[in-house]
Amino acid sequence: MIRFPALVALLALSFSSLALASEDFSFHEFAQADPLPASMVGAPIEDSEIELDRIFHGIVIEAETSGLTPHYAYTVWALVFNDPAACEDGCDLHDMGADGFAALWTGVGVVANEDGEADFESVMFEDEPAGEILMGPGLVDARRAEIHLIVRSHGPAAFGDSAVLNDQLTTFGGGCEISACEDVQYATLKTQRRLVAAKRDRASFQDFTPATLGEIIPNSKIKLKRKNRKLRLSGETTNLEAGHAYTIWAVIFNRPQDCVGGCNADDLNLPSSSVIWSGIGFVADEDGEASFKTGLKEGSFPGEILLGIGLTDAAAAEILLVVRGHGPAAIHDPGMLEAQTSTFMGGCETNECVDVQFAVVGQAMEPVDDD
Repeated sequence: MIRFPALVALLALSFSSLALASEDFSFHEFAQADPLPASMVGAPIEDSEIELDRIFHGIVIEAETSGLTPHYAYTVWALVFNDPAACEDGCDLHDMGADGFAALWTGVGVVANEDGEADFESVMFEDEPAGEILMGPGLVDARRAEIHLIVRSHGPAAFGDSAVLNDQLTTFGGGCEISACEDVQYATLKTQRRLVAAKRDRASFQDFTPATLGEIIPNSKIKLKRKNRKLRLSGETTNLEAGHAYTIWAVIFNRPQDCVGGCNADDLNLPSSSVIWSGIGFVADEDGEASFKTGLKEGSFPGEILLGIGLTDAAAAEILLVVRGHGPAAIHDPGMLEAQTSTFMGGCETNECVDVQFAVVGQAMEPVDDD
């Protein structure tokens, strides 16, 4: 039986974290053909630039391009290869039927300025499409998906007809009955180097209180460093109850690549997942603040284990840290105080124990060159 329902509830939610990786790309000229796989991708567009960032459960794209027709309406569409391994010899238009492929609107609709330029930002989250999906399941694996972009022209922007203009900026066929629509630019946002878990990561703690769930705790931080089959964790936080005892628990996903669509409560069933005491226990000072540090080693446990076998892959693991309150510190009862600062249920028979803050670290990725 699961002894930590609050942790499960927390894992059922999606939380933002640091960007996993960022690379720059360019748009290219595109000569559309029928069928689409017969289309030709041409030369790079001058002064175009695309930056892709991967966040927890999502993808952020910032871009600018030129070579458009002034005052024409454009939409931007994403070809999403959720499983690049399903493509044959690299993903391209011929792989539009591959397992996990999807085509959907990015949420971007723009009107080119008088110089034929446009810039935009798109944020796409897993299982939350911005609008029209042309094919497939949408974005389901932001961590691994390969993204291609198509800029689609909808003819002169219908400034005199707001309904038509809205369609031109939000739908695949908007305005196409009035002006010929065509796909005019293409971009392949393919990471050129293999990504591995970054050796260092950092994040802020967030509130676990239902009314303010997810709000950043001011002046808080947690740092992670990977080294020699160990994880070093150090940090500080605020907004605690002065004089109260706390523990920090580590929900460890040793093989985040086995999680489907990002690690969550469902992935606690994986043999590689674990929940253990992090080795951190403390009493908040008179200002409700605390600082701490600990080390987690593969095959070693600081103390209580709630689930699994602990840390087994320090080079790849994702960690969800949960700050758990155990009520006023029993400073006159050393045995009780030790329980309050080192066990999951310490002091809970006399005080209400509650999870008050959380942080996610270990998601940051960095590119490496293969030998």
